[in-house]
Amino acid sequence: MRLLGLRHGLAAGYSPLSLRQNNRRCFSSSQVHRELTPFTRRLFKLPSAPAPPSQHHHDLTTFLSYAGHISLPVTSTVHVGTHYEYTVLQTLRRYALSLDRIGGRDDAGIDLVGTWHLPERERERALRVLVQCKSLKTKLGPNVVRELEGTFRQAPVGWRTGETVGVLVSPREATKGVRDTLARSAYPLFWMMIERDGTLKQALWNARAEELGVGLLGVETRYGTTEGAESGSVTKEMVLTWDGCDIPHMDEVEKQLIEFAEQWVASWDINLSETQKGELLDVAERVLPHDVSAQLLDRTISDADRKKVIQALQERIEQQPVSE
Repeated sequence: MRLLGLRHGLAAGYSPLSLRQNNRRCFSSSQVHRELTPFTRRLFKLPSAPAPPSQHHHDLTTFLSYAGHISLPVTSTVHVGTHYEYTVLQTLRRYALSLDRIGGRDDAGIDLVGTWHLPERERERALRVLVQCKSLKTKLGPNVVRELEGTFRQAPVGWRTGETVGVLVSPREATKGVRDTLARSAYPLFWMMIERDGTLKQALWNARAEELGVGLLGVETRYGTTEGAESGSVTKEMVLTWDGCDIPHMDEVEKQLIEFAEQWVASWDINLSETQKGELLDVAERVLPHDVSAQLLDRTISDADRKKVIQALQERIEQQPVSE
């Protein structure tokens, strides 16, 4: 059983200048967070996020504000754990992971859930992701891998699929026991070392994960320079890549999903309300043969099938009672 992802892309010994010259950045990285509409989620068959565990915060900024408001000690386990979970969530958006925090009493050991929108996988549905964050100072043993395996059986509705991966995240490097257990696991698993400031330092995954189509995923070493008091010192981090290129930021992915959904609706050449967009999907999946309805995102439906869908949709709308 192989443990993949140990390659770090660029070899040590290169100067920071030559490393920057060898980086291939093939994707846009504009960062404007956009909420996906229920229709867009349905079109791409993305699960709805479970209810958040807190009404007081939803990201790192709002959590820090709330923690300050209630004078939550920064050394408390609640502050340290929640801060780390939001840091991981924020860091992984850089690599096209859309995650929501669900930690709480009934989280079944899961801290974050979401979807991973790796390039070239979108039409085959984004990977489902279960994340456990282990913000501990002590070394982690193989038991944490077995604990992560258990979350697959207790995953929320929408994450109980054959396209789900588990991710263990810790500010500590994976021990030999952890690496060996990952390699032997029958589940698709990842290990990521993310420091408390959000810097990615290590990424590993097993052969079972590679079977889900992540063969083009890679890891590279990137160097840079610091700013401020220690300006000029060299920094080092790992970055995930896809076929040698930067993975698009989740903000860019969301923008593309929204634009595609708008174009998909426009391709039917009919004016629809937000509710009727969902009804269009219902009708298309009911009227079209299964092998055709499964290819709705490809927009290669014949004119005859298109007319059938539009006619059925119009009949459905006409049968609805008129609200007063």
